[in-house]
Amino acid sequence: MKTIFLLTLLLCFSSPLLAQSTYTLRIINTDGQPVKNTAVSAVNESIVLKGTTDNTGTVVFTLTEPGTYSFSYLEMKDVATYEVREGIRGTYKKTTTYDPKGVFATKPKLDRTGIAFKSVPAIQMRSQANVTKVTILVKEKSGTRVPSLPLELVSCEQKTKYQGKTNASGEGVFYIPMNSEYEVDIEGIEAFHKFKTPNFANAEATEVVYYEKTKVGESTKGDTIIQRAITQTNGSSTHLLFTLNLKNYNSDPLPDEPVYVKSQNSNRVYEGKTDAEGKCTFLLQKGGNYLVNLKYESEIHLVDATRTEGFSSASATRRYRGSTAIETMMAERSMNEKGFVVNHQQTPVNVAQKPSNYLTKTAEGFNIDFGNTGEIGTPTIADNKLFTQDGFHSPNFYALQAGTGNYLWGVELGESGISPAVYHQGVLLINTYSCTLYALDAATGKLLWSKWLAGTIYSTPSADGNSVYVVYNNGGRNPKGTEDYVLASFDLKTGKVNWMNWVDTEVIACPVVDGKEVHVASQSGNYYVFDKETGKQVLTSTTVKAVSSPTLTADKIYLTATVNGKEQLMVLNRSDLKVSKKYPTIISAPAINGSCYDHMNFNGSHPIVYKNKVVLLLDSANLIAFDATTEKMLWKQPVSAHPNQLPVVANDKVVVATLSGEVLSYDINNGNVTTLRKNAGEIDGQPVSNNGFLFVASAGVLSVFKSLVQFPWSQWNKDARHNLVVE
Repeated sequence: MKTIFLLTLLLCFSSPLLAQSTYTLRIINTDGQPVKNTAVSAVNESIVLKGTTDNTGTVVFTLTEPGTYSFSYLEMKDVATYEVREGIRGTYKKTTTYDPKGVFATKPKLDRTGIAFKSVPAIQMRSQANVTKVTILVKEKSGTRVPSLPLELVSCEQKTKYQGKTNASGEGVFYIPMNSEYEVDIEGIEAFHKFKTPNFANAEATEVVYYEKTKVGESTKGDTIIQRAITQTNGSSTHLLFTLNLKNYNSDPLPDEPVYVKSQNSNRVYEGKTDAEGKCTFLLQKGGNYLVNLKYESEIHLVDATRTEGFSSASATRRYRGSTAIETMMAERSMNEKGFVVNHQQTPVNVAQKPSNYLTKTAEGFNIDFGNTGEIGTPTIADNKLFTQDGFHSPNFYALQAGTGNYLWGVELGESGISPAVYHQGVLLINTYSCTLYALDAATGKLLWSKWLAGTIYSTPSADGNSVYVVYNNGGRNPKGTEDYVLASFDLKTGKVNWMNWVDTEVIACPVVDGKEVHVASQSGNYYVFDKETGKQVLTSTTVKAVSSPTLTADKIYLTATVNGKEQLMVLNRSDLKVSKKYPTIISAPAINGSCYDHMNFNGSHPIVYKNKVVLLLDSANLIAFDATTEKMLWKQPVSAHPNQLPVVANDKVVVATLSGEVLSYDINNGNVTTLRKNAGEIDGQPVSNNGFLFVASAGVLSVFKSLVQFPWSQWNKDARHNLVVE
């Protein structure tokens, strides 16, 4: 009897540990028929569960680990989410419609721009003809009715807003014209609900709206919002519940870390701090995207709060060295006799989880979509492999088969903000915005070496021979002045420091290597030439005022520079940096925008020299071709492109990706243009080419499609030396 009693006690005390949730998902098509034998995944950070729908279109998951699970199938991503809380059992069922053509998609909000609305009380039209009585019944998700809630029924067609509020029973009664479409506005949320009144007089209708108020204490200082006592376990109708889980490189929680969540479309900033478990939770106002920042790392995650439907929550787990560890590391950095810091700490990498449902075959090739993690940027092609990041606000980096997009390997870097990957002699070189240079084995993804360089790195590495070249804030002490930026050379395979030398500030785009020299144009406009073997400064000019990185021929330097306040294409002698030519055409060189991504991928009007006959450059409004000998403009075509763009040039063709999503091909002899492709959104990175296919990143999706021309252009700025001379 005692044994039975003890067993009962053990079961009672252990039940929270055995708690689990059962989630049933049923998938039907737009005709209401079950979608059978379809693979469905449930993802909770590193946990991936898989199931298959039965003959009724149903799949059942048993969820045992705490966290938020996201469900996806076919090309439909994140169709549902469900949160499992530790020690709590639950059962949930959901039916979703497979609707890839958007037959049942929610209609977009009506455009209210320029409409002068008149306001009408909710019951003013009660006794008029052709009016419908509509009751808006507002409930919380628990079923509790919401009283005294202001409501507006908006008709853009009538240019009228009908104003009312719910009574003690949560009902708002309106008398409004029949056979019309209305949007329901609640607490500043436009078009929270939509409906259409019946097409006959004296009808009555009830619309049930589920609405959850936000329960949080807030204080504001300027644009900064500090929240306290968040007790909600899910989002509200107006706010998304977001939780950041922060861990160090040993996977231990990081407490007391400042966290800042910045709105992308306003000056709103939420400020918080991680708790003892390394968690920081926010209720973020819906309607836009947010970027998560730490004290010493920027834009580590993109929070999508654009959707206003439902009571949603989201979470992310990120690794971080830790503010105290970074401050200790910086304090313990030592300088050599020349004032350079040379003891760089390594940043470790992890194996990344294989992404799910990222690959979609198309008639022309395939598309790669890892989800909303920011710009996917310029990919790299080498050894029949396609190397690409998950997105700029993710630390994940992948190798895929170039011809099929199939997964090969993946790594999770120590930070997000990944630069274009530079491939050289079997090694992939990657800078992160905050703040490491990585060298990975391209065949396996194995970390060869890494170096934490600076709090921020604005540029992309270059490589030639057995050396890597990168510009960053060294943090040392220049005996000649206050400059603390360096051009550094590291051994390609080991990371050993070859040499360092001072430059005045950040480089424009990247160092450029040719012959025995490394050339650097700084963001202040100064120009430097270094011996690539010894690091000795060979030449320098403070009068050039460069606004682009250079292109080097055997005896000339082509770059865009400011002359008397105007931007022009300029040619310098490599022997002495004296001006050889100033092309008379005034151009409008692109400027660096404020985002981290724009800094890391900026190019400006970087000239391309084609067969020593034609010089091409892309300014902020035009693609321009010049005769390299006579300086005469051959042709100019209007085109709007991102400042990270460079034309892809080969076989008398010039390919440019535009801001509007087009991929255009120009005849280099006369500028005649052909449209190769119209993409879905703004181009994220430079096009690259391999085996007759173009790879173009657009709106976070990498599209691969057949090209009319073979272009030997396999990575950002053409190759690892980044010298844009095309033979």
